[in-house]
Amino acid sequence: MLIVDGDGHTVEPGDLWTARMDQGRWGDWIPHRETVDGIYDEFWLGGVLRGGGRELVDGICAKAGITPAQFKEITAQLDLPGGADPHARIADMDRDGIDAAVLYPTHSLFFGPTDPIEALHDIEFVLACQQTYNDWVADYCQPYPDRLFGVGAVPLQDVHLAAAEAERIASLGLKGVFIRPSPYIGELPLSHHVYDPFWTACQSLGLPVALHPGVHIDTPGACSKLGLVRPDQNLAITNAAVDEEYGGSALGQAVGNTVDMIVSLGRILMGGVCERFPELTFIFLESGGGWCATQLQRMDEQVEAFPLERQWLKLRPSEYFRRQCYISFDPDEWNLAASAEWIGPDRILWASDYPHPEYRSQVVKELRERVSPLSEANQRKVAGGNAVAAYRLPV
Repeated sequence: MLIVDGDGHTVEPGDLWTARMDQGRWGDWIPHRETVDGIYDEFWLGGVLRGGGRELVDGICAKAGITPAQFKEITAQLDLPGGADPHARIADMDRDGIDAAVLYPTHSLFFGPTDPIEALHDIEFVLACQQTYNDWVADYCQPYPDRLFGVGAVPLQDVHLAAAEAERIASLGLKGVFIRPSPYIGELPLSHHVYDPFWTACQSLGLPVALHPGVHIDTPGACSKLGLVRPDQNLAITNAAVDEEYGGSALGQAVGNTVDMIVSLGRILMGGVCERFPELTFIFLESGGGWCATQLQRMDEQVEAFPLERQWLKLRPSEYFRRQCYISFDPDEWNLAASAEWIGPDRILWASDYPHPEYRSQVVKELRERVSPLSEANQRKVAGGNAVAAYRLPV
C-alpha cells in the first residue's frame, strides 16, 4: 500500500533568506533566526521581532508557571532535523512507513496582506521572500524527486504577480501553490472575479490550489475577525500568550482553521469558482475533515431551498466537490471511513503535519486503523492514491 503524506511541513533554516536574498536592496528586512543564550529563539522579519524573544518568553513562562527551558521543550519538535534537512526527513519517513510527502512551509505560511509588520505591505518584498522560499524548497526536494514534493507560495494580494509566480513555481517542478483560506484583496471573497486571473493561470498550468490555514492575523480570517488570538506582530504572542479571553494555537487551530475552511469551501463551490474553472483542483487542508460531508449535504439542501443562489451553478455544490476537490483528514479522525462513503473515497487525503506539534511517529498505524472499514481498493486511495492524483505526483 502506497503511503503518501498529503500535508507535511518544512521548517526553514535560520539563514535561508540571508543566504539568498539581496542584502543591498532589503538590508535588515531580510528574515532570519537568532538564538540568545542558547534558549531564547528569535525570528526577525522586516526589521522587527516576528517570533519569540527573551522578554516575551519570560512573561509567558511566569504566567504559565514554567521555565524558559520547559517552554523551549514545548516547541522542540520544530527543531527536528528533517524540517530543514531532506536526508534526515527521509530517514524519519522510512522509520514511520511513509513513502512520499507533500511539503508546505512554516514561517512562509505568514506573508498575508493585513500583517501588522509594515515591511509586509511592500508587495515586492513579500514576493522576494516567497520566491526565495520556493527556490529553497525545490532544492530541498531535489535529492529525492520521487519522494519529496514541494508546494509554492504566491502573493495573492496582487493577482497578476501571483499568476506569474505560479508559472515560475511550475518551472521549478513544484506540485502546487498554496494560499490561506481568506480574502487577500480587501474584503473581497475568493469567489469574486478579481481573483480570476490567478485561477486561470493555475488551471492552465495544471497546478492544484491548496488552501492551508495558519494561526495569525495577517489575513482577514477567523483569528482576526472573531478575536480568537491576541493581536500582535509576534507569532509567539498570537500562538502562545493565552488566557480565557484570547486563545492561541489550540483555539486558532480547532476553531479558526475550520471556520475559515468552511467559509472558503462555500465561496469556491457556491460562489461559482468551480463552475468557471472546471479543470482547476482545490485541496482543503489542516482543518479536520469530519465536518465536510455534513456541510456539503447542507449546501446542496440550501441551494435547492433558495434557488436564486444556484442560478450561476449547473451542478450541486457536492458535485463540484466530487469533481474537483479534495479534503485532508487527520489520520486518527473517528469518522474518516464514514465520511468517505458520502464525500467519496477518491476525495480524501491524510496528513502527518510533520514536524509540527500534531505530528506523531505512529501516524501510519493510526491511518490504517481508521481506513480499515473501507474496501482494500478504497484504503489504497485514501492512503496514497488520492494524493498522487490531487498533486499529479510522479510516483
